[in-house]
Amino acid sequence: MLFFDIFESNARLVLSCLAFLFFLFSTFYVRRLKVGRGLFFLLAGLAIVFVTSLVQSYAGFFYAHAVSAQILTLAEMLLVLTSAVLLVIASSWILMNTALGANIVFLFVSAGLLLILYAIFIANDANIVANIRQLLPIVGMTYVFLSFVSRTKIWRHPGEMVAGIAVAGLIVLMIWPMLFSQKYPWYLPVDLIVLLGFSYYLLYQQELQQRIVQQNEIQRRTSRNIENIVKSSPFPIIISRLSDDTLLLANNNAVKLFGLTDEQLPRYHFKDFFVDADNRKILTERLEKNKEVHDFEILVKTATGNMPFWLLASVNVVDYNNDVVLYSAFQDITSRKRRETLLQSQADRDPLTSVYNRRYFEAKAVEKIKEAHRQKKPFAILMMDADHFKNVNDTYGHKVGDKVLIELAAICERSLRPEDMIARYGGEEFVVFLNKVTPEIAKMVADRLREAVSGGVVYSDDGQPVRFTVSVGVAPSGIADDVNLMIKMADDAMYLAKENGRNRVELYDEKQSAADAEKDKALQNKERMVHPVFSKEDNKEISLLDGIETNHMAED
Repeated sequence: MLFFDIFESNARLVLSCLAFLFFLFSTFYVRRLKVGRGLFFLLAGLAIVFVTSLVQSYAGFFYAHAVSAQILTLAEMLLVLTSAVLLVIASSWILMNTALGANIVFLFVSAGLLLILYAIFIANDANIVANIRQLLPIVGMTYVFLSFVSRTKIWRHPGEMVAGIAVAGLIVLMIWPMLFSQKYPWYLPVDLIVLLGFSYYLLYQQELQQRIVQQNEIQRRTSRNIENIVKSSPFPIIISRLSDDTLLLANNNAVKLFGLTDEQLPRYHFKDFFVDADNRKILTERLEKNKEVHDFEILVKTATGNMPFWLLASVNVVDYNNDVVLYSAFQDITSRKRRETLLQSQADRDPLTSVYNRRYFEAKAVEKIKEAHRQKKPFAILMMDADHFKNVNDTYGHKVGDKVLIELAAICERSLRPEDMIARYGGEEFVVFLNKVTPEIAKMVADRLREAVSGGVVYSDDGQPVRFTVSVGVAPSGIADDVNLMIKMADDAMYLAKENGRNRVELYDEKQSAADAEKDKALQNKERMVHPVFSKEDNKEISLLDGIETNHMAED
């Protein structure tokens, strides 16, 4: 047998075992290869060949323990048949990466068993038995050899080539006793087993390279598909590198949209087109969590920095040309955003003066008060009313009255800071929120507004100048922080300004208001002490004829 001579000394046996351990480790190392299962069957087949050689070497031991020659020969032949079957199955997995058909295995095993039984029990010929013992492993190893070298250009596949050489050498050593009487050196099969194990590492490296080539091909195909999609898409699409945000690819629609040329793409970054940096930050944070963002509204600008416009973006993190990129598709929604802004403006603003309306002011003032508390800053609310506005309407008509309100609102907007807010509260009344002002500064701002308004003028239809003034009430923070209550305080101060002569500013006085409230309360209590019959407003003549119609009286 193949490994018969290695059992002649302990040194040979130890070296052979080490070689088989290396072969075993190599087989486990490459178990995840496509041919890994076939290599395990090859390991099992060669291991049984090794065991068969061991049984032959220690035949005397079995004879000494009363094991008959026929039984021992039958055991050897069954082991040889098993190794041949495993080697044939291994060739199928190595060549086709699939199991050998059950029918073929059954026929092979059946034919082998019949041949073995005939040689041992019927023919009882030692030469036939010896030939079968040598031929069955040769058949199995030949299939394995063919499975390794079946590639048309084997020199381009070093793993299969070295494995084929090792298996061919083992086949030659199996045939050697049938052709030559001289024995081959004992270490040759051991060396060939080591060479076969080494070929597995070449197979491993070869498959890794194939996977890399396949992956690169997949990447190239994916990149080509992405490019085709980008170029043929009716929507503007941009591909930018995730690491440095550099633009890599853009279709014609995107180039036109952002005012670029193909040569300019590498010089720009995706973030260069964002008007709002916070908007870009929000998009990045969402991409870090979900790897894709859909229907995200962004305000962008062209490369030349023209008027900003709105886009609806869908952004995905994808692989492109062995790089991680952002695939961004856009839809221009500028017209829609303009309509939304117009509708929102119509909902939030007074249609005559274009300043905010009462509903918006009250809601926004709550937010501003909360923000002022967080920043620990004072604020104030002003209430102003156009003086003698009814006379303007009666004298010049409502059209001129509308002009007065429009001019009054425009003067206030020009005089206030961007962080302040003015709204038409109703009729000829306007309310103002002043941010970060002390009571003294709030009164100064109110005086400045009053003076600016008093300098305003509009003209009637016949060209007559119409001037107007306002009375202003100031409610500073600290007394109360409720919006409605502060508006009431400013309103009280404004009416005080009107009572004191109009065209003036009054700061809400908590003490004076408390005194006025007590006076009103006392007056109300005094009025309740008088019977309604004798009160002035209820002092009506009472007649016994009330409720009796005149015609009834005539009939009587």
